[in-house]
Amino acid sequence: MRKITILFFMLLALTNAVKAQDLHFTVMEKGSGQPIGYAYINTYSTENNKLIATVQTNESGTAIIAPSQYPCKIEIFITGYETYSVLYKEAPQKSNIDILLNKKFGTLNDVVVTGLTSPVKLKDALSNYQVIPRAVIQAQGAVTLNDVLKNQLNMNINNDNVLGANISMQGMQGDKVKILIDGIAVNGRENGNISLSQINLNNVERIEIVQGPMSVVYGSDALGGVINIITKKQQNKFGLSLNTYLETIDKYNFGGNLSIPVNTRNQITLGGGRNFFQGWHNIDVPVSYNGDTINTSRNYLFKPCEQYFGNFAYTYTAPSKFKVSLASDFLKEKISDKGSLVVWDPFLGCYAFDNYYYTTRSNNRLTTEGDIGKSGHWQMQNAYVYYNRIRTQLKKDMVSMQEIPTLGSGDQDTSKFEDITSRGTYNDKLGQIDYTAGYDVNLQYAHSLKIYGKYADIKDYALYTNIAYHIIKEKLTTQVGLRGSYNSKYDAPLVPSANVLLSPNNKLQLRASYANGFRAPSLKELFLDFVDVNHNVQGNPLLKTEKSNHFQLSGSYQAYQSSKNYLQLINTVYYNSVSNGITLVKVNTDPNNNEYKYVNASHLSNLTNTLQADGQLQNIHFQAGYSYRYTFEESGQYAAFSVNELNAMLQYNWKKTGLNFNVFYKYFGTQPYIYYSIDGNASINGTQDAYHMCDASVQKKLFGGLFDITAGVKNIFDIRQPKINGFVTSSAHGGGAAGNLFPRSAFTSITYNIK
Repeated sequence: MRKITILFFMLLALTNAVKAQDLHFTVMEKGSGQPIGYAYINTYSTENNKLIATVQTNESGTAIIAPSQYPCKIEIFITGYETYSVLYKEAPQKSNIDILLNKKFGTLNDVVVTGLTSPVKLKDALSNYQVIPRAVIQAQGAVTLNDVLKNQLNMNINNDNVLGANISMQGMQGDKVKILIDGIAVNGRENGNISLSQINLNNVERIEIVQGPMSVVYGSDALGGVINIITKKQQNKFGLSLNTYLETIDKYNFGGNLSIPVNTRNQITLGGGRNFFQGWHNIDVPVSYNGDTINTSRNYLFKPCEQYFGNFAYTYTAPSKFKVSLASDFLKEKISDKGSLVVWDPFLGCYAFDNYYYTTRSNNRLTTEGDIGKSGHWQMQNAYVYYNRIRTQLKKDMVSMQEIPTLGSGDQDTSKFEDITSRGTYNDKLGQIDYTAGYDVNLQYAHSLKIYGKYADIKDYALYTNIAYHIIKEKLTTQVGLRGSYNSKYDAPLVPSANVLLSPNNKLQLRASYANGFRAPSLKELFLDFVDVNHNVQGNPLLKTEKSNHFQLSGSYQAYQSSKNYLQLINTVYYNSVSNGITLVKVNTDPNNNEYKYVNASHLSNLTNTLQADGQLQNIHFQAGYSYRYTFEESGQYAAFSVNELNAMLQYNWKKTGLNFNVFYKYFGTQPYIYYSIDGNASINGTQDAYHMCDASVQKKLFGGLFDITAGVKNIFDIRQPKINGFVTSSAHGGGAAGNLFPRSAFTSITYNIK
């Protein structure tokens, strides 16, 4: 009996020892904190590097392993993320271990949130999403939003030397594309566009793009598509990163981010920095005095620009999973447009006219969310978004250096726009039905000397719903949506949508959708009153909303999948028809009359077919795409035309050296310019020749990831201005062309990380 008792306690002690060796891993995405399901966790012997065991994380990103011996090496990998490895010489003191993986590129395992109450896997989403992760942003050497979007399919970036970079998507201008930061719209459109070069990526974790309307959820301006910038979220651990960026076209930037975990439930993040561009390409015409040639070197094609930016975020997470987040992003920008010398004479005087543009942006948002019952989830977002732009013109005496403000109409102007937003959604399940109900309140206020009466406002109140029915669980889902709203300045239409997702097996997803979109006239388009020596631009309070119909068919096929290697093919067809298009037209044909007015004049119908491939072979990841856009004829105005685009991304990881090589390429086909007259007639009055753009970079982590260095070349082919054929007027609309481009340049980015 005594021997049996001793044996029992020995077995019990051995069992407890084995249990003590169990390690509970939770694998999450760095930055977003989202769990990573189905990641492989391999255990290797350190003696011969023999694989001992393999487990996969579940949907919550957790897995349990029980190493049979120490020392041992643990390796965690999943497609789209950097492989993580750690050596345990002995059993770790903590059995619960959190692992954060760095994202390399987008895959079907991505989780998206744009237009949704709670995160959804990309392959299960009813709409077509594109995700650009932080790793791709860094590989491109992207500083602002235009840098990372310029190589995307169906997107063209136009560079204005004062108003900044703007976008067109699927042949539709930037006034039809909604730019969001964490789901809150960015305001302050100039000439209908948000300046992408004012949106800094220092604190951005990833970018989600939906091509096609999301007017049911986001209302006006989401007619052509939505670009949602997702900022970094809490990591529940201390982190510090400092970065510098140098580019040979006289760009000198620095910034940093600090993450402070107050405790397990409270997190604070701070960040900020400075971007400085000295200006490029002197376009001054030399002047002469007494036979001497004087090159003033004051006026640049791309104007000098200085930006200061900052961000703050606080997050509290309760044991009940209730979460409250307070976030703020701030930008202060100065653009200097120094004029050429008007007179150079020591007796008559020497002076020039200089223009300065000061912009202040502030996006402040408070988000609360939580669960109700077994499956209910609610979220509320409240935001105050501020945009202020000051334009001042000075007459500068080049002898005394005295600066005097000029008194011409429009020379001195301050424009201020304030948006107050409140959005709330509730999502729940009822049997095979998922439903979302929400409200959306948007209050817009404008103060400007360019606005009739110097003040205007628009108030919009909306209710919307999306109802999804799972006809066959995980196989066939349909969804219908509807948005109804009241607006204080125009008749807001009812906006319906319908989606179908068919997944006959794990490899194939088929999507079909119809959406009705609209774009409301902006405050400027309604009430602009801008008159000076060179301009006479009038708003139109009788403008109607732009209306549109969109159809989309898409198929995604996982052609191959084996361990790290895979090949995915996606084919998407878009049809867009936009009527009542708001455009700026010349009032009459008198060349001496410079009056323009906003009218509902344009109509656009096009069909876009996009074929994309995404795959990985061992250490090579690649993406390639082709887009063919056909714009239908407008009878009696312009003939049908087509535009082709190609893009590609190639990434190679040289494991032996730890180097990552990246190549980004895009081909832009011939782009037309469409001109609208006061009677609504449209014509093509010029074309831009096709051209190629290519960037390349190499990355290296040093000292265990303490330093992250990226070096590369932008615009390898040195395309500065694509050739223009035909006569193009300054009031051309709808072209989506590139304009002037920065020359070939080299860049270096160095990031210092403390984790």
